[in-house]
Amino acid sequence: MVVKRYCSLLFAGLVVFGGVAAQAQTPLTAEKNRLARLEQALENRSVELEDIENELLSYEYKLEQAQKSLDDLRLEYEASRQELDQARRGYESDASSDAERRLTKAKHGFAMAERGVDSRSRRLEFIQANHKELQQKLREEKQAIAETKTKISAQQDKISNMVETMLAKAEASERRAALARAAASAEKPKPPKIRAQVVKESPKRVAPEKPKPVATRDIDPELLAYVTREQARLNTLLADEESNERQTFRNLELRPVGGERLPFEFLGKNQYRAIATVEAGRQTYKINTWKFRRTIPTEDDGTRYVFIFDARRLSRPRLVMYPEYVLAGLN
Repeated sequence: MVVKRYCSLLFAGLVVFGGVAAQAQTPLTAEKNRLARLEQALENRSVELEDIENELLSYEYKLEQAQKSLDDLRLEYEASRQELDQARRGYESDASSDAERRLTKAKHGFAMAERGVDSRSRRLEFIQANHKELQQKLREEKQAIAETKTKISAQQDKISNMVETMLAKAEASERRAALARAAASAEKPKPPKIRAQVVKESPKRVAPEKPKPVATRDIDPELLAYVTREQARLNTLLADEESNERQTFRNLELRPVGGERLPFEFLGKNQYRAIATVEAGRQTYKINTWKFRRTIPTEDDGTRYVFIFDARRLSRPRLVMYPEYVLAGLN
């Protein structure tokens, strides 16, 4: 990758030309953290997109079944209407007790069929509205992913340009230093040696250091929005107490590659929670047979992260993760 190549060159430049490059190291680190945060946002968006796609597939099946059920009920409605018309004609021609019972039965059957069609129609409209809303969410999520990818590309270019500029400045500084050393090494008369008198200086009083203010951590707005959405989703899901204690896994562990295993806590509705300290960089997390790759920004190195494992769909489970400190920003 171009950025990695430049960063390796930059490291060499820092060793040789430490003066100029070290001054720009902090801005470069900040931009690299920004890139990692964008990559993290892209991963989070991808998880959300997958969840929307799964839900959309579920609603497409519901839509198909609801339409089929309504079509069947409409056939029953038409049959009951014809039966009612026939019973009415029979009663008009022969107002016997049997004809009256057939008419009463036909009226009841028609009323039931009518209510059934009305109920199925409302259900179909509800599913269609949710399906339409999910399609809109899908379009918005795809648009957000495309915009994030564009930002990542621009950020990569920005870092590459910064590295090139730093290397150019370091090389120019080294050339100037080489010329200065060459000029200084030219022959010139050496001054006579003079024995310097040692003057004892009185010890200077050192003022006590002032305590440094504790830096507040800035929370990325997109990360905050993502955590807000996920917390709302989790709270809504767990608020429904029906079948809330259904637990698929009795022993579920989070296994960071090269790290210690940590048990998940069961929250209900096949939602599991764990908190672990993370390391910066591209990380792989194992949960049973599933593997999830995530990017941790450098500024989050050593930070406690919240892991939420959504096991409602075992064919495509979700892993939601975010820094624990973001939760304080929700209040």
